[in-house]
Amino acid sequence: MHRLSSTLGLFLYPIIALKDHPVLFRYGNIYIVTTGIITALGVSISILFAYFYFLVTFPSETSGRYWIWNAALVPICSLFFSKIYHYFVLGLEFLKNPKKYLAETAFYNQGGQFGVLVGTIWISITSKIGFFACMDLILTASCIAAAFGRIGCYSYGCCHGRPTKSTFSTVYTNPGSKVLRIFPELSNVPLVPTQLVSAAFDFFLFGTMAWILTLNPKSGVASAYCIIAYNLFRVYIEKYRISVVNISERQANMRLFQGVASFLSLSGIIYLLFALWIPSNRLAFVAPLSLGSFFTEHVFQLQAILALSFTFLVYVGTWGIHYKKLGQHFEWNSS
Repeated sequence: MHRLSSTLGLFLYPIIALKDHPVLFRYGNIYIVTTGIITALGVSISILFAYFYFLVTFPSETSGRYWIWNAALVPICSLFFSKIYHYFVLGLEFLKNPKKYLAETAFYNQGGQFGVLVGTIWISITSKIGFFACMDLILTASCIAAAFGRIGCYSYGCCHGRPTKSTFSTVYTNPGSKVLRIFPELSNVPLVPTQLVSAAFDFFLFGTMAWILTLNPKSGVASAYCIIAYNLFRVYIEKYRISVVNISERQANMRLFQGVASFLSLSGIIYLLFALWIPSNRLAFVAPLSLGSFFTEHVFQLQAILALSFTFLVYVGTWGIHYKKLGQHFEWNSS
């Protein structure tokens, strides 16, 4: 058992050590934060998974060389809505100083979920693929992006847990970590590693959804499972996050996020009932595709390279580049 613990600790050390390196490097006034690279990498991998799943499930509808741009559109929509959600959380506070809040590097997972929905609707309409089937494949792949995103949160020091006396904890000491920039009194204080727990759950969710897809389920079942399980977990994990979070120097009770997660869980149940009621086909992998063929015939092609590169750079640019100080995209010209 000791050897197993040591091996597991050695394997996880590179991830655990990320909390000490919120900034990858700095060049003058430009900060490249680690979370931006991690998140962009996760998004790129999720696009590849989505592309693969659509190719083997709906080969004729996705045969066009430009189709991968549809898969890339989903995380772009998610990015947009995750940013808009910041202003929703701020509420009327946003109107007091819109320039300040527009410059802030704040993104919210819950807003991103709505963006995924919009992107999936687009794929369903333009590709003439059933909506429930699109949701099944997109949400399965999106779990990868969510997991990497939570690892990025851990690196940056956001979405952290509350103080704990448990040995299952993490400690932030780098003053550049967001948790210490907002709550400097939490330096060297053991915190519940909610980000890593969330990442582990997201990987688990991906694994179970990938398995469900192999069972040829009715369209909509896998995505309903994801919506319900993910948001119920979110309600649960919020109990271990700090009870009050500073949003742009304004305190907001975490019950808002629990409430939204509860609403989305209920929506997932209603979604499942509709998926079971509405006539639809079962998902099936009708066009087996080896990984070698997938990469040589579909990924190592101009449009795929452009789509993946574009999405990666957009995420690095929005999540990973801070200007003059951590926590802001840019600085308004005072003149």
